[in-house]
Amino acid sequence: MKNVLSIAISLMAVALLVGCGSTPQQPAQTEKPAEPEFVAQPINLPAMKVASITRMGPYSDAGKAISDLMARVEQEKLTAKGPSFGMYYDNPATVKPESTRYEVCVPLDAAAKNSADKKTGFAVKDAPQMTVAVTDYMGPYDQVAPTYEKLSKWVAENKFEPAGAMVEWYLSDPSQVKPESLQAKIGIVVHPIAPPDGKFEQGEEPKRVEPEAPTGK
Repeated sequence: MKNVLSIAISLMAVALLVGCGSTPQQPAQTEKPAEPEFVAQPINLPAMKVASITRMGPYSDAGKAISDLMARVEQEKLTAKGPSFGMYYDNPATVKPESTRYEVCVPLDAAAKNSADKKTGFAVKDAPQMTVAVTDYMGPYDQVAPTYEKLSKWVAENKFEPAGAMVEWYLSDPSQVKPESLQAKIGIVVHPIAPPDGKFEQGEEPKRVEPEAPTGK
């Protein structure tokens, strides 16, 4: 019996020694999740009546301009018919922040009368029809630049070219939603690139979809 116990203890000791000298297993490496495919589309926005405020200065001040716009809309007893949006006319990479031009707008009932206040930049006016290449965005509104880079690449690859302002529809309230969860649609006003003769062959013109203008959530 003692011999059996001695043998068992010896085997356990060998097993422990082997275990201590072995190389510990490394945790399995997981692959980095694939980046979601970038999705964009052109939409045709109809002409619409809007209330707007035009400003010059850093685009970071757009939030304050929207607050001023909505206060003025309420003061004038106008009724918003959709989410507010911004139109940005200069590239902040090439134009100094104090010189960039932008406009914040909100759709109104078509019966609203046109007006203009040169002192404050407030106006009720008719906005023209536009074709806009748009994509969804989630995150801080001041960190949207990389998404614009992807959208610009998509525009070039899909036979469009920029033809106006950058456009952003704000679908979340920054005072109630965390920055990383803010939702927006961003876009670039575009038109199709025509061939040299100015005419498209049959089936060559880029396909377009005409969904409704972005709506708030």
